[in-house]
Amino acid sequence: MIEFDNVNLSLGSFSLYDVSMKINKGEYFFIIGPSGAGKTILLETIAGLHLPDSGRVLIRGEDVFLKPPEKRDIALVYQDYSLFPHMTIFDNVAFGLRMAKKSKAEVKESVDKMLKHFGISHLSKRKPLTMSGGEQQRVALARALIVNPEILLLDEPLSAMDPVNRDRFIKDLDSIHKEFGITIVQVTHSREEAIALADRIAVIADGRLEQTGSLAEVFNTPASPVVARMAGIDNIFDGIITDLGGDGTCTIDIEGVSLRASYSGYVGNDVNLYIHSSDIILSGEMPQNSGCNILEGKIEGIFQRNNYFRIVIDCGISVYSSLSPREMATRSLKPGMEVYLTFSPDDIHITSARKS
Repeated sequence: MIEFDNVNLSLGSFSLYDVSMKINKGEYFFIIGPSGAGKTILLETIAGLHLPDSGRVLIRGEDVFLKPPEKRDIALVYQDYSLFPHMTIFDNVAFGLRMAKKSKAEVKESVDKMLKHFGISHLSKRKPLTMSGGEQQRVALARALIVNPEILLLDEPLSAMDPVNRDRFIKDLDSIHKEFGITIVQVTHSREEAIALADRIAVIADGRLEQTGSLAEVFNTPASPVVARMAGIDNIFDGIITDLGGDGTCTIDIEGVSLRASYSGYVGNDVNLYIHSSDIILSGEMPQNSGCNILEGKIEGIFQRNNYFRIVIDCGISVYSSLSPREMATRSLKPGMEVYLTFSPDDIHITSARKS
């Protein structure tokens, strides 16, 4: 459906480098990355707003730049909605149909139907600046969808919403995807949005595509430290292989701390290690499981997050564990306490060294 073929693009001081990826027809695809990574530029390039210096952007096998904008079947909704402030909501939603020279009767029928679909019929005579952010978002989506695009591009549509409205709108977006059956490409820096909606994701940083794949592929087997951070992995280390076992494991040194991991490499290889904090088991007594990594350390801090507790342990290196509120309530953990950490060699994901 959408294909980036070795796209390079320079815009002022920012560049996209050798971007190649495919987005399948009907997918809900996310582009995720930190601020300034190039997410919006990538989205605008799909829309044909930026001509690559080299490479091609193909839609249905055709170069997007060989078609005029009105023939591309693409709708783009920006983070600030970009509604026309001087027009009523009815006229905002009707804009695309009127540009397409649809009859007055057809415009009224289609707009009335779309306003009803989004539950904003009662706002038809209002103007955007008199409405809430959530209401403006619905107007922007109605205006985009009324022209029946094949591709809907969304630039951080949930970033300005409070948690309650965000959760409600995530359900709305899921319903839109299923009901309209279109390809949606959404930009975000929030992994929670991607987890809730994405079929597949791409991670971008500093204009470079780091990894594409399913949620499980990207979040469980990150290709680089930046992907791991976007996946919410707390434990990211640089290490060097010091020994190879005969059982498919190797020994890795991290600042004087030795860990065993399931990995095939060579002695002397520099590697990155990633361990989910939920895989780190805490105990007040020395565990007896000889097949696991066991580290001894002291709790440096305990921090409450929205739905879990984050525990920082000094084991010669700082290691992060996490516990649910229910688990935390059954433990007597406090800063300064001596604890043991246990995790399997299989819990460690390893890649060849990249910049952390």
